[in-house]
Amino acid sequence: LLLSISIAHFGQEVIPQEKQEEIPPELADSVQIQSYDAVAITQAFNKSNKLVTESEAKHFSEQVIERYMGEVDTLFSIIDQFLEDSLVVTSSGVSLRKLDNISQLTDHYSGQLEQLMARLSEASGEISTSEKLLRADKENWLFILEGDQDSIISLERRLRIDRTVHRLDSINGLLQSDLLKILVQEDRLTDKLDDLTRFQLRIQNHRNLIGERLFSRELPGLVECLLTSSDTALVKKHIAQIGKSFRTDVEILKSNFRRQLEAIGVFLFIFLVFSIWFSKNYSRLISVRKYKLSDIQKTLIHSPVVTVIFVVGLLIRFTLPHLPHTFRSLNLVIMMVPMIIILIRFFGTRIRNWLVLLFILVGLTFLYELTFDPDRLLRIVLMTFSIWGLSLFLWLYLKNPLSEVHKGKLIYSLLRSLLLVFSLLLIVSIVANLRGAFRVAEFFTIVPIQIPLLAVGIEVSTTIANTLIYLFLASNRIQRVNVVKSDFKYIYRKMVLLADLLLWGLFVVISLNIFRIKDAVFGWAERLFTDAVKIGAAEVTVGHILIFILVIWLSIVITRGLRHILEKDVFPRVKTAKGVPSTIILFMQIILVSAGFFLAAAAAGIELTNMSIILGACSVGIGFGLQNIFNNLVSGLILAVERPIKVGEVVQGGDLIGTVLSIGLRSSNVKSFDGAEVIVPNGNLISKEMINWTLSDSSRRMNLEVGVAYGTDTD
Repeated sequence: LLLSISIAHFGQEVIPQEKQEEIPPELADSVQIQSYDAVAITQAFNKSNKLVTESEAKHFSEQVIERYMGEVDTLFSIIDQFLEDSLVVTSSGVSLRKLDNISQLTDHYSGQLEQLMARLSEASGEISTSEKLLRADKENWLFILEGDQDSIISLERRLRIDRTVHRLDSINGLLQSDLLKILVQEDRLTDKLDDLTRFQLRIQNHRNLIGERLFSRELPGLVECLLTSSDTALVKKHIAQIGKSFRTDVEILKSNFRRQLEAIGVFLFIFLVFSIWFSKNYSRLISVRKYKLSDIQKTLIHSPVVTVIFVVGLLIRFTLPHLPHTFRSLNLVIMMVPMIIILIRFFGTRIRNWLVLLFILVGLTFLYELTFDPDRLLRIVLMTFSIWGLSLFLWLYLKNPLSEVHKGKLIYSLLRSLLLVFSLLLIVSIVANLRGAFRVAEFFTIVPIQIPLLAVGIEVSTTIANTLIYLFLASNRIQRVNVVKSDFKYIYRKMVLLADLLLWGLFVVISLNIFRIKDAVFGWAERLFTDAVKIGAAEVTVGHILIFILVIWLSIVITRGLRHILEKDVFPRVKTAKGVPSTIILFMQIILVSAGFFLAAAAAGIELTNMSIILGACSVGIGFGLQNIFNNLVSGLILAVERPIKVGEVVQGGDLIGTVLSIGLRSSNVKSFDGAEVIVPNGNLISKEMINWTLSDSSRRMNLEVGVAYGTDTD
């Protein structure tokens, strides 16, 4: 017998409409109110018991709740102490490096809050789902009881149903209590995250204010400062500050970057083993006779350890941009060692002294970067850096050790001009330090040191990248690809150009950051690309135009690449009917270019209504002046479908007779027997009479006229 009360009608009475709408679609089968026959009730009991057991496992004990609350309270205590200690951002003497450090710590604590909030949100989501399932299961049992009109269910089963409903209610109440406690903690985390966001905005405003007052004098002159009573505890103060910064950064490193660093460590080991193995076996892995290696490439191959350390250091620097300040500076110092070794092996000892002095200066700058409060000792150290850097640049300008390194006059003249500019900046920093404009002195000391170091690092990076690309393309396995083998120089040149653009683009971005104008420049660029200009009813932005052009260009590049791969690697190894490869390639070009056009339009934000206007304008253009072009396009499609003429066949039309080299979308290429390549519009091949001498076979009759004198013997 079936308990057959209408489910839809009963659901409207038991569960309110707004509750029904809250049920997620993925839970529809689980929470739908069902009717059971007497036999299926036993299975329903098992299902309810399983649901109760699973839901009970999700209930938080008091220890778990207290642990979550303890984590929140501990994190709040640390953040409150940090915010209280960071009120220094309102003082006039704070340095930009101090603000950067505080901003980084703010991001770190915001990340911890978000991680804890994500854990609580996941737990609350699971509890909410279980609570809905329990509530729906309870409604199912109530539906069964109220639908029992003929007393089919025995008294024992009624009692068991009552116990099941009671258990469902009990577990549901526990989960609701857990959910309420978790939501309270989530609200607390949200409020604290808002506090950190406002504090980060406050730091940014203060950074902008310091930038506006960069050239103001905020401290007494250096001579006046030195004449005052000395403080013997300055060194201890800076050592304590360095220790505090180091310990804080270690904690940030452990909590936020452990997994990334472990992955990079594994990559370092694998890359190092492979590089050492490759340096001993490269002669049999690439065709050395065909692809000769330059001296620089051989130097990198025979320097696997220093090359790998530099590459991994560069990888850390760019993949972990929010690495703690101490370890970013340490990463720079470590990268300097292999970079100097590589440069000395490239250019010999001509620039060794300059590189060693630069390395020592950068190493001392690393210690300087760990201190923030401008005082007498820090100003003396900064003055030492300025004088050291000025002496180094003037020595380079006068001694000309770079004259043999760069043979190009333009590059050499540019380098000498930059040396004069950096020397001038260091002179400005010395004067500013003497006058008491500490921020100006610090800015014009750090910039001339970091920019040359960055340029040298990018130059080494491009050399390594170009070498890796060359070795990859010249390897025996890659040379099995016909496209790479036939177009090696073209592919290598394009890949090198792309790598150089990316690396020197990073140089520009990092340089803007060193000059502390990256946010301003990026903000201006964002406004330039996003500000709309109204042309009638349509709004056009520079960004949309660039995206449109870029997507179309990428679709054309991809189409050409796939065409070369199909022509040189796929179809030569696959047996197909004559003319089929060219047909497939032509349709592929049409589909990819068309898809690229519509994708570019969608990416640029062009609506379908606007597209219809554009297509309408194109139809008008076709009607007035583009008939021939449109005719050739349609003729190209007809040639691709019917294939009356195929690539490799001998055709004749009018005075032209030759071999078909290619059939394009608009025109085809026919090579005459004289050796000339004739571009024939596809419309001529379709609309005019065309003789195909090799359509079905290559047999044909040839008339050879032989002239002889009258009276010659015929035999």
